[in-house]
Amino acid sequence: MQGKVKVGGAFGWLWLILMLIVTSVVQVPLVYIKGGTLAHQLMWAGLYLLGFVAAIAVGFWGYHRVHKGWQRLTYNDWWLMVKGYGFIIISEIILGLANHIFYGETSTANNDALQQLMGRSSLTLVMLSLTAVFASPFLEELTFRGLLIDGCFPAKWFWVPVIASGVVFSLVHMSDNIISWLLYAIMGGTFAYIYKRTGKLQSTIILHGFNNLIAIGEMLILIRH
Repeated sequence: MQGKVKVGGAFGWLWLILMLIVTSVVQVPLVYIKGGTLAHQLMWAGLYLLGFVAAIAVGFWGYHRVHKGWQRLTYNDWWLMVKGYGFIIISEIILGLANHIFYGETSTANNDALQQLMGRSSLTLVMLSLTAVFASPFLEELTFRGLLIDGCFPAKWFWVPVIASGVVFSLVHMSDNIISWLLYAIMGGTFAYIYKRTGKLQSTIILHGFNNLIAIGEMLILIRH
């Protein structure tokens, strides 16, 4: 297909590294929202949102270099998403219980860090909540599913890219023990499995966004109490 690059070539790996850097950099302005004048806080909030817009645009550009156009989700796609989410929830319950028994933790280090950020100021809470549900799923799925799977591995490969996606996804999420790490690896691997089965990135963007919506809702409840 004209305009596409060879899947598994240098472009895919270089673009993946670029996007891994970008996904970390876009979070930086969030740290500076607290403190200073209202104008100062709004400036950092604006930079935070603009960073996500730019990062997602770059991600889409790279993704469309290695993947064909979008297709509508079918009933089977939605049913696979439901089953995948159910598997994630069951895994979280089991691993959460194990995390509490073996490490005395009721939450992952990543979620604890997010809760601390959300508690810094009302504006930080709003910005983080919005991007977690409406921006991060796009950016992370473009990076850890789209570019990693389609840009770095041959299309005929299945389990290797699925496992690699889960591992890389977990590595960039803060974990302080093997159980927390495994929780994110299973989540990322499940998203990757669904993407390989459907071939439609919107399936995992929607699922990721819904998962984050539930997680953010739980954090907001904890913060209010």
